[in-house]
Amino acid sequence: MNSPVRQIIKQLISFDKSSIQPLYIQAAQQIINAIQRGYLAEGSKLPGTRILSNILHIHRNTAVAIYDELASQGWVDILANKGTFVLIPNDN
Repeated sequence: MNSPVRQIIKQLISFDKSSIQPLYIQAAQQIINAIQRGYLAEGSKLPGTRILSNILHIHRNTAVAIYDELASQGWVDILANKGTFVLIPNDN
């Protein structure tokens, strides 16, 4: 099944491997940008880390780091055994 969220992520996230910025930060910033622009609505369920790693052709640990970074900044809520969901931080 190809969800709209997967398509958005596939289209909007790209990596600059020549950048000194880590890949997980680059991806997290691009996901934040997609949330701010309304491409990813509040409550949208993001793909699991294994699926995200397949979509972006990255290691699963990098996908985990992306979601951890987003959660630490308040952009997503990670619920064990349920998934990762988009939040809209109150202070933004």
